[in-house]
Amino acid sequence: MKLITILLVFLLLIMQVNIWLTKDGYSRILEIKELIQDQQEENNEMASRNSQLNEEIKDLKDGISAIEEKARVDIGMIKEGEEFYLIAEPRPDMENKTDD
Repeated sequence: MKLITILLVFLLLIMQVNIWLTKDGYSRILEIKELIQDQQEENNEMASRNSQLNEEIKDLKDGISAIEEKARVDIGMIKEGEEFYLIAEPRPDMENKTDD
């Protein structure tokens, strides 16, 4: 009976050493939990970005106004019959010159 008790205590001790002191023990579990948390945060960011992109795709597919707005803002297009006025700021080197 004593031999079995000693053997069980020895096995328990070996298991505890494996859990707490080896590279695949508890420290690895904590490392993996941290990696999982980082990946979940990245997944949440990507899901948010995907949602925004899906909304933009829906707007582009469904609405001509979204296409028109994109053309006006991105490439400076104007509608037929519209007039475009560009008001330029005076250049600093031209401000102090007077007509002679």
